[in-house]
Amino acid sequence: MNAAALTAIVDRWRPETHTFHLRAGEMTPTLQDVSMILGLPIQGDPLCMNTTSNGWRGQMEDLIGMAPPTPEDPKERTPAGASFSSIRTNFGECPQGANEDTIRTYTHVYLWYMLSRTLFADSGGKLAHWCWLKALTVLEHRWSWGTTALAYLYRQVMI
Repeated sequence: MNAAALTAIVDRWRPETHTFHLRAGEMTPTLQDVSMILGLPIQGDPLCMNTTSNGWRGQMEDLIGMAPPTPEDPKERTPAGASFSSIRTNFGECPQGANEDTIRTYTHVYLWYMLSRTLFADSGGKLAHWCWLKALTVLEHRWSWGTTALAYLYRQVMI
Protein backbone atom coordinates (compact mmCIF):
# COMPACT_ATOMS: atom_id res chain seq x y z
CA MET A 1 0.00 0.00 0.00
CA ASN A 2 1.34 3.43 -0.92
CA ALA A 3 1.12 5.42 2.34
CA ALA A 4 1.98 8.75 0.68
CA ALA A 5 -0.77 8.37 -1.93
CA LEU A 6 -3.27 7.32 0.73
CA THR A 7 -2.36 10.31 2.91
CA ALA A 8 -2.68 12.65 -0.07
CA ILE A 9 -6.16 11.39 -0.94
CA VAL A 10 -7.35 11.54 2.68
CA ASP A 11 -6.07 15.13 2.92
CA ARG A 12 -8.35 16.03 0.02
CA TRP A 13 -11.50 14.57 1.63
CA ARG A 14 -14.09 17.11 2.78
CA PRO A 15 -16.53 15.56 5.29
CA GLU A 16 -18.92 18.51 5.02
CA THR A 17 -19.70 17.69 1.38
CA HIS A 18 -18.59 14.03 1.25
CA THR A 19 -16.33 14.78 -1.71
CA PHE A 20 -12.68 14.66 -2.64
CA HIS A 21 -11.27 18.00 -3.76
CA LEU A 22 -8.81 17.39 -6.58
CA ARG A 23 -7.09 19.65 -9.13
CA ALA A 24 -9.68 18.71 -11.75
CA GLY A 25 -12.56 19.53 -9.37
CA GLU A 26 -14.71 17.72 -6.86
CA MET A 27 -15.21 13.99 -7.02
CA THR A 28 -17.59 11.72 -5.16
CA PRO A 29 -17.42 7.95 -5.63
CA THR A 30 -20.90 6.62 -6.38
CA LEU A 31 -22.41 3.16 -6.32
CA GLN A 32 -22.14 3.02 -10.09
CA ASP A 33 -18.41 3.86 -9.82
CA VAL A 34 -17.92 1.04 -7.34
CA SER A 35 -19.83 -1.37 -9.55
CA MET A 36 -17.90 -0.43 -12.69
CA ILE A 37 -14.41 -0.20 -11.15
CA LEU A 38 -14.57 -3.15 -8.77
CA GLY A 39 -17.11 -5.31 -10.56
CA LEU A 40 -19.18 -5.70 -7.42
CA PRO A 41 -22.95 -6.11 -7.47
CA ILE A 42 -25.01 -3.18 -6.23
CA GLN A 43 -28.30 -5.04 -6.60
CA GLY A 44 -29.47 -7.30 -3.81
CA ASP A 45 -29.96 -7.14 -0.09
CA PRO A 46 -27.92 -4.72 2.01
CA LEU A 47 -25.23 -6.43 4.05
CA CYS A 48 -26.49 -5.57 7.54
CA MET A 49 -25.13 -7.57 10.42
CA ASN A 50 -24.26 -7.26 14.04
CA THR A 51 -20.57 -6.38 14.29
CA THR A 52 -20.26 -6.53 18.07
CA SER A 53 -17.46 -8.80 19.08
CA ASN A 54 -19.18 -10.68 21.91
CA GLY A 55 -18.50 -14.37 21.46
CA TRP A 56 -16.60 -13.96 18.19
CA ARG A 57 -14.13 -16.75 18.97
CA GLY A 58 -16.96 -19.25 19.38
CA GLN A 59 -18.57 -18.07 16.15
CA MET A 60 -15.26 -18.39 14.27
CA GLU A 61 -14.82 -21.87 15.71
CA ASP A 62 -18.30 -22.81 14.47
CA LEU A 63 -17.69 -21.33 11.00
CA ILE A 64 -14.19 -22.57 10.17
CA GLY A 65 -13.29 -25.00 12.93
CA MET A 66 -10.69 -22.84 14.65
CA ALA A 67 -10.14 -19.47 16.28
CA PRO A 68 -7.17 -17.60 17.75
CA PRO A 69 -6.35 -18.63 21.32
CA THR A 70 -7.76 -16.64 24.22
CA PRO A 71 -5.09 -14.39 25.76
CA GLU A 72 -3.68 -15.52 29.09
CA ASP A 73 -4.47 -12.16 30.69
CA PRO A 74 -8.28 -11.74 30.63
CA LYS A 75 -7.90 -7.93 30.72
CA GLU A 76 -5.84 -7.93 27.53
CA ARG A 77 -7.86 -6.71 24.56
CA THR A 78 -7.33 -8.56 21.34
CA PRO A 79 -8.76 -7.67 17.95
CA ALA A 80 -11.79 -9.66 16.83
CA GLY A 81 -10.39 -11.69 13.98
CA ALA A 82 -7.42 -13.67 12.75
CA SER A 83 -4.03 -12.51 11.59
CA PHE A 84 -3.26 -12.93 7.91
CA SER A 85 -0.20 -14.99 8.77
CA SER A 86 -2.26 -17.49 10.79
CA ILE A 87 -4.79 -17.75 7.95
CA ARG A 88 -1.99 -18.50 5.46
CA THR A 89 -0.45 -21.03 7.85
CA ASN A 90 -3.67 -22.91 8.63
CA PHE A 91 -5.56 -22.54 5.34
CA GLY A 92 -2.82 -21.94 2.77
CA GLU A 93 -3.64 -25.00 0.72
CA CYS A 94 -6.70 -27.21 0.65
CA PRO A 95 -5.79 -30.86 1.25
CA GLN A 96 -5.89 -33.25 -1.71
CA GLY A 97 -9.04 -35.33 -1.77
CA ALA A 98 -10.86 -33.06 0.68
CA ASN A 99 -14.58 -33.60 1.17
CA GLU A 100 -17.17 -31.01 0.16
CA ASP A 101 -17.44 -29.45 3.65
CA THR A 102 -13.67 -28.96 3.85
CA ILE A 103 -13.58 -27.40 0.39
CA ARG A 104 -16.43 -25.07 1.40
CA THR A 105 -14.55 -24.04 4.55
CA TYR A 106 -11.33 -23.35 2.61
CA THR A 107 -13.35 -21.36 0.06
CA HIS A 108 -14.92 -19.21 2.79
CA VAL A 109 -11.55 -18.59 4.40
CA TYR A 110 -9.93 -17.72 1.05
CA LEU A 111 -12.67 -15.23 0.20
CA TRP A 112 -12.47 -13.82 3.73
CA TYR A 113 -8.72 -13.38 3.35
CA MET A 114 -9.06 -11.67 -0.05
CA LEU A 115 -11.87 -9.31 1.02
CA SER A 116 -10.02 -8.40 4.22
CA ARG A 117 -6.79 -7.65 2.32
CA THR A 118 -8.41 -5.57 -0.41
CA LEU A 119 -11.87 -4.07 0.12
CA PHE A 120 -12.18 -4.14 3.88
CA ALA A 121 -8.62 -3.74 5.11
CA ASP A 122 -8.11 -2.68 8.71
CA SER A 123 -5.83 0.20 9.59
CA GLY A 124 -3.02 -2.07 10.78
CA GLY A 125 -3.05 -4.27 7.70
CA LYS A 126 -2.50 -7.45 9.70
CA LEU A 127 -5.97 -8.66 10.62
CA ALA A 128 -8.99 -10.19 8.92
CA HIS A 129 -11.99 -9.04 10.96
CA TRP A 130 -14.31 -11.92 11.79
CA CYS A 131 -17.52 -10.14 10.70
CA TRP A 132 -16.59 -10.48 6.99
CA LEU A 133 -16.22 -14.24 7.44
CA LYS A 134 -19.68 -14.31 8.96
CA ALA A 135 -21.12 -12.60 5.86
CA LEU A 136 -19.46 -15.14 3.55
CA THR A 137 -21.11 -18.15 5.14
CA VAL A 138 -24.14 -17.69 2.91
CA LEU A 139 -22.43 -17.59 -0.49
CA GLU A 140 -25.60 -18.27 -2.39
CA HIS A 141 -27.29 -15.18 -0.90
CA ARG A 142 -27.31 -12.13 -3.14
CA TRP A 143 -25.70 -9.32 -1.11
CA SER A 144 -25.08 -5.82 -2.39
CA TRP A 145 -21.28 -5.94 -1.92
CA GLY A 146 -20.81 -2.67 -3.82
CA THR A 147 -22.94 -0.78 -1.32
CA THR A 148 -20.98 -2.32 1.54
CA ALA A 149 -17.62 -1.43 -0.05
CA LEU A 150 -18.66 2.19 -0.61
CA ALA A 151 -20.04 2.55 2.93
CA TYR A 152 -16.82 1.05 4.34
CA LEU A 153 -14.70 3.45 2.23
CA TYR A 154 -16.65 6.45 3.51
CA ARG A 155 -16.41 5.24 7.09
CA GLN A 156 -12.66 4.69 6.88
CA VAL A 157 -12.08 8.12 5.33
CA MET A 158 -14.13 9.88 8.01
CA ILE A 159 -12.48 8.19 10.98
